[in-house]
Amino acid sequence: MDNGLPLCRALLCVALLTAAANTRAQTADSVPGITVESQRQAEQLKKDVNKFATSAISKQFGESFMRWDHPVCPLVAGLTREQGEFVLHRLSDIARSSHVPLGKETCKPNFFVIVAPNPAAFIKFLWRRKPRLFDTSHGIAPVRRFIDSPRPVRVWYNHANIGADAGAAFNDALAESAGIGLGTMDFPVNVSPSHISSRLTTAVVRNIESVMIVVDPEKIKALNFGQLVDYVALVGFAQINLDKNLGEVPSILKVFAAGDASPPLEMTPWDRALLRALYGTPQKDFMQMSEMETAMFKEISAHLPP
Repeated sequence: MDNGLPLCRALLCVALLTAAANTRAQTADSVPGITVESQRQAEQLKKDVNKFATSAISKQFGESFMRWDHPVCPLVAGLTREQGEFVLHRLSDIARSSHVPLGKETCKPNFFVIVAPNPAAFIKFLWRRKPRLFDTSHGIAPVRRFIDSPRPVRVWYNHANIGADAGAAFNDALAESAGIGLGTMDFPVNVSPSHISSRLTTAVVRNIESVMIVVDPEKIKALNFGQLVDYVALVGFAQINLDKNLGEVPSILKVFAAGDASPPLEMTPWDRALLRALYGTPQKDFMQMSEMETAMFKEISAHLPP
């Protein structure tokens, strides 16, 4: 009997020590409200956010990310008046929610959305008649790629102002590329009814002075109008790299992706977080991408189910 007591005490001590060790392990691997699994999910989300941000946003080495630092003033051509007004109102709503500066009602157009039945012919006409509509500081090879691009939606970013007669030039080009007289074709040009005007003053940064977005109506038939406008807004308010793999994250940028059976019907929280991060972080800061990733992770996390 007496000989068994030390053994029992020893076994009891081992059991207590084991329980204490398990408790310490649990404490080390979890904090109130956060499990090991949720920590892993957070780490994976951070990786996905970082990949999406660095893949979607285009940037040249040593340069800042390009964005609008002066009021955006949309103009639409090649649509009915009702369709044009829908595009303008939706673009304006997205700009406001993303803190993109918007021009007043009488602003000078600098954000052009053109629906052209024959995009290549349309752009060639503009190139011949109005070469100053294109920034050729990097040569004419980019213009040729823009003309020959097979994309349903082509985007041209300018670092110089487009001329004040751009609206008339677009109308002429639409009629010319369609092979008919302007008088037999109705291509209204609608200037933005935006009500907000703000200006960001920056130095030694890259800014979008104007953007030209040319839509091929034959290649967007599978999209609803909301998808098209949201796509146009994202590629127009930020310089997007359309050649990068965005991974598995949901994004309006995937509406033309081959094999995607159910593309987003509108801008996703990921897209909106990207825009807000771009316009909500200091453009001069060399750590802007890191700051964008942090802001995006915080916003996207808030939209995830508990």
